[in-house]
Amino acid sequence: MNARALAALSLVAALAAAPAHADAPTPPRLPPPAPEPPPAGAERVEVRVTFPPWQYTGKFRLETISGDLLDEGTARDDGGFASQATVERVLEGARGTLVLRVQRTAKVPRFPALFGRWTVVGGTGAYARAVGRGTFTSCASGEVGKGSPFELQTLVGYARLR
Repeated sequence: MNARALAALSLVAALAAAPAHADAPTPPRLPPPAPEPPPAGAERVEVRVTFPPWQYTGKFRLETISGDLLDEGTARDDGGFASQATVERVLEGARGTLVLRVQRTAKVPRFPALFGRWTVVGGTGAYARAVGRGTFTSCASGEVGKGSPFELQTLVGYARLR
């Protein structure tokens, strides 16, 4: 290899190894936390919640991951994500009442607008002994100028509901 090619190769290697800004420190990269195992006897579930714009009462549909309907009914939030990071969500269906703690972990100006985690904190009827947890996302319905970032929410995780 001639001296010119060796110098060019050295320059490329040095540029690739250099930080984007010479004065900017490179933050350490930490691995994400290990996922918690699902509760014993739990199955994968999905809860789809829809709210009218800027309201805290809407509808929910609870399904297994294979699409089997488990319950549906009214969803009510105690407060909203616009003013607080954690809300208590009450799902009232034909099988009982399921109470979730839904915690926003990120609020961003792009899609999805919110994401976070949920945990079962109580229940009645068929949900009296329910346990579960998972993640959620939230976004607007797409109506320009009319919607809120909280209208369409999907909660996915593992729960023992039966």
